[in-house]
Amino acid sequence: MRALFIATSICLMFLGTMPSNTAQAEDKPAKPTLKTVNWPVAATYEVHKPAVPRQTIQVKQLFYPELTANEQKIQAALKAPTTIELPGVPLKQVIEEIQNQHHINFFFSAIPLKEEGISIEEPVNVSLSGVPLKSALKIILEPLGLAYEIDQEVLKITTQAEVDRHLKTRTYPVGDLCTSEKDFIAIQNAILIGCQLSLKARKQRWSAEGLVLQGPRSAPAPYQTNTNPAMTFVPQCQALVVNETDEVHEKIVELLTQLRQVRQIQMRAVPETN
Repeated sequence: MRALFIATSICLMFLGTMPSNTAQAEDKPAKPTLKTVNWPVAATYEVHKPAVPRQTIQVKQLFYPELTANEQKIQAALKAPTTIELPGVPLKQVIEEIQNQHHINFFFSAIPLKEEGISIEEPVNVSLSGVPLKSALKIILEPLGLAYEIDQEVLKITTQAEVDRHLKTRTYPVGDLCTSEKDFIAIQNAILIGCQLSLKARKQRWSAEGLVLQGPRSAPAPYQTNTNPAMTFVPQCQALVVNETDEVHEKIVELLTQLRQVRQIQMRAVPETN
């Protein structure tokens, strides 16, 4: 019994002198953490925002009033290629040949031709192949002091002076090209320069500004100046109102079409990145 007591005491003394693994684990100092002046560091994420498309006004019609079906047919014929081989034949016969070739109606304005002493039997030498009809007509008619215009849905042959006196008012939407007053002034200047709105046939012109704001006047407007133009801007509609001949209107359509083409090319261009 005494031996058992002594053995138990020795075991207890031995266990008391052994360090505990748990205590060692708890007393072990934590591994130091290296901190910087920016601690704690916030996580950052790069957010890619979708590009905001540029809002533009879509122009469905180049001008108003819209062309009728017959006027559209004549416009298409004027751009079509023409071949004419008629040496020394009367003007009337040349026009009849063109009419049969392009299937459009022509009309001679008899009174202006008579006043100018021009006969439709005037001989014409013409030999053309593959040129647009509008170019062929200018080549044929200009030496005789004549010109053409679309009137009453037919192609009318008359004197150049008569064409210059016959004006049409058209409204051109340009909101897709302009965003400020400076832009509209730039468009107006481009038309004035590019479409030759200058001295030709300006002595008896209606003012486009008068047509829009005041209505037709009782007498033809004097020579158009910057304060009394044949073209004016209507800000409420973002449109230009132009009172001009068929020839000038054709040039305006071509110029605005070119400006829109350039604008589309610029909008599709990808900017260079460094």
